[in-house]
Amino acid sequence: MNNTEIYNYIASISDSACKRMNTFSANILKTRGGRIGSGMGALLEALWGYMMNQIIAEDQKADCEIAWFPDNQYNDFSCIKQDKEWNPANRDGEFFRIEVKSMNVGADESKAHFCALQKEIEENDVLLILIWEWKKIDKTHYSPIVIDAFFDRASAVAKLRDALHLARGGSFVSAESCPDNCDASHCSHIGEPLNENGKRERPSGPEATRVSSTVSYAANFGGLVRMIKTNNDNARNIFREQRKSNVAADHYISFIHRNFLNEEKNHFTISELRKVAELLGISTKSKTKDQLYEEIHCQNNYQNYLRQL
Repeated sequence: MNNTEIYNYIASISDSACKRMNTFSANILKTRGGRIGSGMGALLEALWGYMMNQIIAEDQKADCEIAWFPDNQYNDFSCIKQDKEWNPANRDGEFFRIEVKSMNVGADESKAHFCALQKEIEENDVLLILIWEWKKIDKTHYSPIVIDAFFDRASAVAKLRDALHLARGGSFVSAESCPDNCDASHCSHIGEPLNENGKRERPSGPEATRVSSTVSYAANFGGLVRMIKTNNDNARNIFREQRKSNVAADHYISFIHRNFLNEEKNHFTISELRKVAELLGISTKSKTKDQLYEEIHCQNNYQNYLRQL
């Protein structure tokens, strides 16, 4: 199999791995209560890799396996060639890399960030997001259960993230405008995000743009929910252009919105929801925005109508 075929195969079995994780959790990871800030998300991220390798070994369809990076870096896993030498330093023996994020649907805001720069991401590199919650599995016990998952090319999601970052007033360091006045031919800060106040959003940003003498960076860039928020008409227009032209962007937006319904509702105005309601044959008379959205959300394929706005 070539790289694209391997990518498609891994994408096709990811949901099966999540189902195995849930079976494992219900049998083994049982507890009284279920704490949101428990670190359980990190365990689920690791379990995905183990379950994927189980399926790959059973299928015997592809000469690949999921490998865990031995050091602390952006990606969590790499899809590598079986029984071949693997060199993470130069990607020898790799098909593509996988960054895994987990989000507890009950948390007010996920701590997870997708903050890799576009120059750090290759064509088939993957962003995998696991949405999970504590579910009651018997009269007294709960288990961490994955309720939805996103698997798609990271570069396309980064394109959406960066377009909206600019639309909200942020910027990126260029070779000609590094705040540290680096030599343009040796500047390591090119592409680093700065927020609307000109402060750096990653630890590797220019020193001159630290948030303060004690705080290194703002850490808002790439928040899995926050990165698709819109705060002005230009941002909303770019959001919708990206959704129509970037298949992975639409996949990501739809994924976040179906799991965090308030984010979807808040993105649209009441007049826009009235238009969609009329298309769906829903009466709009004397209904609030909340009421309109609730009825729209109950319709099959309602997101197809929202994305047309």
